[in-house]
Amino acid sequence: MVSSHVDESVVPQASLAERPDALLARDSRLSVSLTFLGYLSPIPAAGLIYEVLRGLFPYRAAVHVGDLHALEARLFSVSTADGPRALSDLISHMASPWLDVLCGATYLLFLVEVVGTAIYLFFRDRPRMLQVSLGFLMVNVVGWGIWFLYPAAPPWYVDQYGTGPAVLQAASSPAGLLRIDALLHAPIAATFYAKSANVFGAMPSLHVAYASLVACVAAPLGGWLRIATVGFALSMLFSAVYLRHHYILDVIAGVALAVPASLLVAALVRRYAPRAPGVRA
Repeated sequence: MVSSHVDESVVPQASLAERPDALLARDSRLSVSLTFLGYLSPIPAAGLIYEVLRGLFPYRAAVHVGDLHALEARLFSVSTADGPRALSDLISHMASPWLDVLCGATYLLFLVEVVGTAIYLFFRDRPRMLQVSLGFLMVNVVGWGIWFLYPAAPPWYVDQYGTGPAVLQAASSPAGLLRIDALLHAPIAATFYAKSANVFGAMPSLHVAYASLVACVAAPLGGWLRIATVGFALSMLFSAVYLRHHYILDVIAGVALAVPASLLVAALVRRYAPRAPGVRA
């Protein structure tokens, strides 16, 4: 019988020394990959939860159609030659091609900004990446809960159906984003919003909450990241109203949701998440 034992005395010592290093490098890459996926996982988890909620939205509370519209007119009224008008109405009538492009890009790329910032922070500041992903999950869960308790019609719905009894079969509309489809000669926004599971989710604006959350988490690092995230958040605040998707009240509610969420996830990460070695926290 031929022995399968290898006499290590005849194996070059350099090869023996390299084996542990290769295994360590492989294990390190695997560990980093698993850490990345784990830190990013709350974002796709939010998408899965939304899919589950699709069948539950019909069981929400009574829909509020004219409440926000009337309150908006009282709180943010502007004098015009035609009499008092809501500021959000005036903003939405400022239509111009360059504003359409700016606001359309901001509104449609919200998830790209969230995920892109999270990926960048993985290499810059991993605890902050976790804050972004956990915060994204948190603002969604809380926001969806509010949608169930206080379902409210967005401005475009009131423009189309009025303030009478809720038309529960109303299809979701891209509203001002249709102008982007016209510019691109492609039904990008129409296709996206056709998949929406809930028309009556005006309050709060989760688009605003996402952008505000990212700015709250990433902006303290300063530099171009602060300029980019704060600038994107400000653009989102304007876009939500300009595109007729939200009232100013919804925008304020989105910011009010994001700020405490960012503080809470920061406290949770500091308490429970280990600092990633080699990455500034």
